[in-house]
Amino acid sequence: MAETTPANIADELSDEFNSSIWTFYQTNLSARTRKEYLNIIRNFTKLTKTDPLKLTKEAAECYINELNARYTQKKLSYNTLVMRISVMRSLCEYIRYRREQQGISYYNYFNDIIVPDQDKTLLEENLPTDSEINALLELAADDDTAFLVFSLAVKCGLTSSEISKLDVEHIVIDVQERFCIQFPPSRKTSRIIRLPKDINDLLQTYIEKYNRIEGAVFYNKHQTRLKVRDAQRILNHYIELGMECQKIHKHFTFQDLRHSAFKYMLAGGASEDEAAAYGGITTKWLSRYRHIVHVTDALGSADYSIIQIRES
Repeated sequence: MAETTPANIADELSDEFNSSIWTFYQTNLSARTRKEYLNIIRNFTKLTKTDPLKLTKEAAECYINELNARYTQKKLSYNTLVMRISVMRSLCEYIRYRREQQGISYYNYFNDIIVPDQDKTLLEENLPTDSEINALLELAADDDTAFLVFSLAVKCGLTSSEISKLDVEHIVIDVQERFCIQFPPSRKTSRIIRLPKDINDLLQTYIEKYNRIEGAVFYNKHQTRLKVRDAQRILNHYIELGMECQKIHKHFTFQDLRHSAFKYMLAGGASEDEAAAYGGITTKWLSRYRHIVHVTDALGSADYSIIQIRES
C-alpha cells in the first residue's frame, strides 16, 4: 500500500475546501505540520461526515465527544486532545474570516468548546500496578526493542519522545564506565542522566547486538527511526496481549509508565529535587506524587528506583 502523503490526503477533501482554504495552509505551513493538520481534518471529516466549510454544532460536539472518549480510555494524551481541538478551532476561524469577506454567514462552533482541564492529581489506581508492569515486561521479553523501550520509560522516566529521538551520539560514558544520556540542549538548558546498572547493561547489549554505530538507537518495523506513535502502538499491542491473558486489567500510556518511574525513584529514597532534575521537569510537578509515596532524605535518582529490570 502506498504511503499516505499530504497530496493524496488533500484529495479526499472537497475541491472548494482545497481551492479556497487549503491553499493558505499549503503555502504557510512546513511539510510536517501540513501533514499533521491534514490528518486531523481528514479524521474530523471521516468521523462527522461533515465538510469543515459546512460546520454544524452537532459535528463539532461529535468530534469533541470522540476525543474526550479516547482521552478517558487513555488512547489519546491530553496534549494531543488540546492540539487537535486547537487545529480545528483555528481552521474554522480562518474559514469564518474568509466567508465573512465573501459576505457568507459562518459560525465557528469550536469557539464554544471548553477544553476540560487536565487533572493534575495522580491517583495510585490510575497507574499501572507492579504486577501489570511485570506482566508487560514478561510479555515483551522476546522483543528486544519493546523490552528496552518500556524499561527506559518505567525505570528512568524517559518520555516516548525522548526515546524516539535517542541517538547513539547522545550516549556517553562516565568515569565508572557507566552509560549516560546527554540530552541535546532544550530551552537553553541541558542535562545528563546516568543510567542505572540494569538499564546500562540492557542498552549496551542492545547496541552491540544491533550494531548501532551512529544515528537512531531505535527503529520501527519499516527500518526508519522509531516515532512516538510507533512506541505507543507497540505498548498498546502488549497491553492488549496482557488483557487477553488477564494479567493486565487497564489501558495505560508511556506517560503513565513515566509517572510510575518517578514513584519508584521517590520510594527508593530520591529527593524531589534530584528526581525532578533527572526527569527534566520542575520540582513543583513532583508534589503530585506526595500522596502516593512518602519521600525520605535525598539519596539519588534512578539508581534508587525500587524496581529491578531483569531479562528473562
